[in-house]
This record gives sequence, C-alpha cells and structure tokens, in this order.
Amino acid sequence: MIGVLTEFNESNKGGITTRPTAGGIDPSRAVGYKLEPREFNYTRNDVILYALGVGFSTSQPDYLKFLFEMNDEFCTFPTFGVIPAFGGNMLSVPGLQSIDVTRILHGEQYLELFKPLPTSGTLHNEFTIADVLDKGSGALILMDVHSYDENKELVAYNQFSTFVVGSGGFGGKRASDKIKATVKAPKRAPDASMKETTSADQAALYRLSGDYNPLHIDPSFAAMGGFSKPILHGLCSFGFAVRHVLKTYANNDVTKFKAVKVRFVKPVYPGQTIQTDMWQEGNRILFQSKVAETGDVVISGAYVDLHAVSKAGAGEAAEEQQSSGPEVQSDMIFAEIEKRIAEFPDMTKKLKGVFLYNINVKKKLAAQWTIDLKKGASVYRGEPKGGVKPDVTLTVEDEDFIALAMGQLRPETAFFQGKVKIKGNLMLLQRAQQIMTSIQSKL
Repeated sequence: MIGVLTEFNESNKGGITTRPTAGGIDPSRAVGYKLEPREFNYTRNDVILYALGVGFSTSQPDYLKFLFEMNDEFCTFPTFGVIPAFGGNMLSVPGLQSIDVTRILHGEQYLELFKPLPTSGTLHNEFTIADVLDKGSGALILMDVHSYDENKELVAYNQFSTFVVGSGGFGGKRASDKIKATVKAPKRAPDASMKETTSADQAALYRLSGDYNPLHIDPSFAAMGGFSKPILHGLCSFGFAVRHVLKTYANNDVTKFKAVKVRFVKPVYPGQTIQTDMWQEGNRILFQSKVAETGDVVISGAYVDLHAVSKAGAGEAAEEQQSSGPEVQSDMIFAEIEKRIAEFPDMTKKLKGVFLYNINVKKKLAAQWTIDLKKGASVYRGEPKGGVKPDVTLTVEDEDFIALAMGQLRPETAFFQGKVKIKGNLMLLQRAQQIMTSIQSKL
C-alpha cells in the first residue's frame, strides 16, 4: 500500500468528509468535472485494422464485410466504438492529479450504440468524471464518454471503470447509482459456446488501433508489472468475446447490437485460446470468457443487449415470401441447373456448399434462387431453408445472369465491371463453375 503523505479534511458536495491520500483521490473536486473535448477522425483503414486486431480473418467468408471496403455490406464492428472514446486524461482532473499511473487497472467497460458506427468520419467526444468510489484497497473512478457525429447526434456512450490500486481509504462512498452494473452468469450449462486461438502477434496488431501501452509489447516492461511476457489488451479480449456473441446470436448483423458490459478479471497471453460461454435470456446474451488452456476466467459479469436475436426459422419465412415473386428469364437457367446437378452426383458431392442468387431487374430484387449442395442436391426459389446461411451469395441483373449462363459474358469481366457482386467463399464458387460450363452446351 502507498503511504499517506498528506491528510486534511474537506467536505464534499454530499457532506461526506474525505481525506486525500498519496494516491491523489479527492472526490469533492473530481466528480462532475468535464475534461477537454476531443475530436476523433478515422477512415475505413482504421476500421479494418481494428477488425484484424480483434481476430477477424479472411479465412471465414462471413467476416469479409468487416475487412473489405468494396464488399456490399462493408461495415464497422460495434466494439470499435471504444476506440474514439480514448483520450480523456485523468491526470488533468482536479482531485486526481497525483494518482500513480503505474497502479491503474481497467476494471470494467460499458458501451452502448445509438446507431451503427459509420465506416469513416469524425466523432466529437465529451468526457465527464461520473463518480469516484472508495473500495478500501483502491479507488474506482467512473468516466462517462459521449460521442457525437457531425450532425451533433449521439452515436455512442462509453463508461470506463478504472481501479487505482492503493488509493482507497479516503472516506468516500462505496457504491453509486451511476455505475452500469454487471450481471452474474446463470449456473446452468451454457446455451452456446465458441472458442478461438489468438495469434502470437495479437497484441502487437491490436495496439495499432491506439493503445500503445508498452505492457502489451515490451517483455521488460511486462516483467516490471509482474507478468512473464506481454499480455493481451483487455479490450482486445472484449472484442473477441463480443464477436463470438454476434456471430452466434445475430448472424454478424451489426444493426442488432445495442450494448455490452464486461468486467475484466485476468489477462490473456497472446497465443492462448479465448472461450466464450453464452446464455440467452430474451434479447440479452449473458456471457463469460475464459482461457481454454487454463480455465482461468478473464471476463465475467458480462452481457450483450441486442435489438433482436436471429431466429432459425427466418429463412423459411423469407423463402415463402419470395416464392410468389415475378417470373424472370433466369428461371429457365435454374431449371436446367437442377437437371445438370442430377447428372453429376459425384461433382456436387465434392462441393458441399449453399449458393444464394439474388436476381435483380433494373437494380431491384426480383427473385432469389438457392442451390443447396450440402443437404443432398436441391435447387429452389427463395432463400436457404431453415435459416441456413449461404456459403456464397451472388447478386446480378437478370439479363447479365443469362449472358453468363450462355457464355456471352465471362465471369471475370462481369466481376471487374461490377455486373456481379459476390460475397462468401470464392474458391467454392470457382469449383461450382464447372457445373455452369456443362450447362452452356445444353442451352
């Protein structure tokens, strides 16, 4: 514990007598203080770099929309919202100016989005010390950060809970109605679980999003902190965990994200495996993350609030609605594809994929066709049945699809001219092209 260097009594606004310690904690001066606002400018490159930092990979086709700026669904992953909120210097706050920065721990984090984050732009950030609590062994400082876009609309709200070891005992209150509370995980077995191994360079990559603390890159600095080697950023583990939740319960749809709260318990070392156990309670997904190799819990008391949870039956409903759509010229092509598939059972067995074709007429969706080669071999109008996610999605004008099928338009030319848009497993699509080539001789 840090010894007391100064002692004096001063009444704060609530009438509580406080005693500033060597840790420099004086709630009466700090609470309600507004720090200097900060503008945060970012580009699509920052969004992509962050996505790579929290484990997104091109090896998983459904993650391409977070990594490729030309993808039709290119978007910003919700937890990027913590990045603009950095920059509030607590050492500039009256009553906190003497705290020992080497004894600061990131205790908890809350993030709420009021609309999806744009893929580039400028955010105006306002910082306020919401409260300061006396936990005995240390002080807990709550900092609220509100982020506004160029139209002065609130985009994101962050609450950083920072624990200053050894700075307690100043006579302050122990609880606050301003803190975003954690929630205990249920005692029952998880409803879902997902795990991924971080890379040896995960921290080295994540730090490029703005957290340059040498604790995460320099072995000698990590040793000074009592660690055998550099540790992963808590907010990197946070990104991994939320990614697991959104993949499992929202099909990676960022518009369904509302808020997340976590408590950081222990660090993860780069190269270790993060396992996230999840429990669904309505639109709230409770979760806990641990290191799979050791069983050590690293994130607890956590939850993600969603605007809606993806349901397995959604695909069937969409198919029913689409099946009554207008006829398009491409219908005859899919009828021929169905025949060809029956003639090449060995070839289709090797593909093992689900292909969704969005057929447009004058840039408006006119029909959807699914080729399902995972469950036997079937071709039908509508989206994949049973809520199955397609491995490849192609969007193309009706007349251009006819030209492709007839061999009048080369696939490479169509792609580079923007006549066909592809999302998903390109290698699988290339193998499927053999079926299309066999069809051309029959048309």
